[in-house]
Amino acid sequence: MTLEHVKNIMVKDLVVTSPHTPVKNVVKLMKERNVGSVLIIDSDGKLVGIFTERDLVKLVAEGLSLEIPVGEVMSKDLLVAHETDSIASLANKMLEKWIRHIPVVNVEGKPVGIVSIRDVLRHVLAACLFP
Repeated sequence: MTLEHVKNIMVKDLVVTSPHTPVKNVVKLMKERNVGSVLIIDSDGKLVGIFTERDLVKLVAEGLSLEIPVGEVMSKDLLVAHETDSIASLANKMLEKWIRHIPVVNVEGKPVGIVSIRDVLRHVLAACLFP
C-alpha cells in the first residue's frame, strides 16, 4: 500500500526554538535530538524560520559567532507543505529547490510536522519493495 499524503510520512515530534536562542544552543539541541534542522517559532507558535546543517556551515564559513541569535542566520524564505499535499509533489519541490527539510504547517501557519528527504526516500523504497 502506498502512502499518498504528507501527513503519512511527516515527523510529528518537532524540535523548535525561538529566534532569540543563541546558535550554539541550537546546535547543541540538534546534536542532543539527532536532527538536521530546528524549526524557529515566534511567541504565538507560528513558524518564522528554520535552521539547518547548511545554515551552520554557512555561518562557520563566514566566521560568524555562535553566540548570535539564530533569528539572524536562520533560513526565512521557507517552502512549506500541508498535511494533505501529495508526497509526489513534495518530493518534486525538494528536488527542484535542493531542500532537505520541509516544515508542515496548519492553516494558522503553526508547524505540525516536518518531512526530510530521508522520509521521502524511505516512502519511495517501501513502495518499490512492497507494492
